Amino acid sequence: MIEPAATPWPQGLDLDILAGAGPLGLAVSGGGDSTALAVLLAEAGLADLTILTVDHGLRAGSAADADFVERLAAGLGLPFERLTVTEPLDGSVQALARAARYRLLREAAARRGLAAIVTAHTLDDQAETLLLRLARGSGLKGLAAMRPRAELDGLVVLRPLLGVRREALREALAARRIAWREDPSNEDARFDRIAMRKLMPRLGAVGLSPERLAATAAHLGRASEALDAMGRTVMADAMRVDRAGGVRLARAPLMAAPEEVFLRVLAFAVQVAGGQPYTPRFAGLTAAAARVRAGEGRINLGRAILKADRQGVRLWREARGIAPVVLGPGEAALWDGRFAVRVAADAPGVTIAPLAEAARFCPAGVLAGVLAGAVRAAPGAFVGDRLVAAPTLGVRRRDWARHYLSASPVR
Repeated sequence: MIEPAATPWPQGLDLDILAGAGPLGLAVSGGGDSTALAVLLAEAGLADLTILTVDHGLRAGSAADADFVERLAAGLGLPFERLTVTEPLDGSVQALARAARYRLLREAAARRGLAAIVTAHTLDDQAETLLLRLARGSGLKGLAAMRPRAELDGLVVLRPLLGVRREALREALAARRIAWREDPSNEDARFDRIAMRKLMPRLGAVGLSPERLAATAAHLGRASEALDAMGRTVMADAMRVDRAGGVRLARAPLMAAPEEVFLRVLAFAVQVAGGQPYTPRFAGLTAAAARVRAGEGRINLGRAILKADRQGVRLWREARGIAPVVLGPGEAALWDGRFAVRVAADAPGVTIAPLAEAARFCPAGVLAGVLAGAVRAAPGAFVGDRLVAAPTLGVRRRDWARHYLSASPVR
């Protein structure tokens, strides 16, 4: 184990959010911020820590970075697991890499029984995120940037370093003679975040320092949380989710809500129906809101189909692009971003896939009150080509025990 150093860590740390959280996974890339996070928490004597590193395979040195983190974990006396991205990251590389990273972290948390993942996002990251979202035309929720505690598809993410400057963490590591890895992509201004980072000195010269930007994000975050509380009140009156994952929004309470609350409720309904970890882009959301106000129309948004009429809004998952998941006995997974699925240890292995045409095997009485479109995209358990259960609908074959499979919505 590492011995505490005489040089103190910088001010602005929020270790209180980790207190009593339970077993924690530390997301460590080997860079200065995450290396500092690992060393800091080891020095603080927190119990039940596991270091997790994700090898995206995007450059030649990524495996060496993971090797460095493995040695760091050994030096700190902490358990370690390497997570490897296997899917191709074609398109928006940084966005796809982020999605793959959080999927692997979520799966590792479920597998290891971790209560939360701790990340090393700093005050500088917060300032950069605010600028990025300003440039993209984000609404208030997006401009609130990162929160110290967040949930992404049921994964709790804790960020104790949001009040600390990046350079201060590196100075603390240097004082301890602890090395870290430098990612060459952090100098590549083709990436939007790096371009914002390079603007920071010029912005600071006119008063827009990272501290000022991060403080602004915090102010917006408090306002956003107040609006979220209002949104929860509206959702209690307006929103109903059926067993297949279909969503209904009653028109009257939705239309009576203030505009920002109206948009938040609609965005959350899209997330529930579509299974995306993030709210839809603002332009698409406002286009959908216009259909709702008009009381007519249909639009696709965030992998969901939204249909408005004079009674309200119905939303359900598009029945396409839903990847099957193969689960063995005792295994669990997040399926399509919508349902947490677990197979009992004494159950046969199954494939979880959308019901699609197999929905016709569900009794009519079971489907009463369930959106027809949602049923096709609901999870079904298959052994080979044979449907053995539709767990969220309470349908199963007689030879398939009730306890073999559980599925519950993540939102």
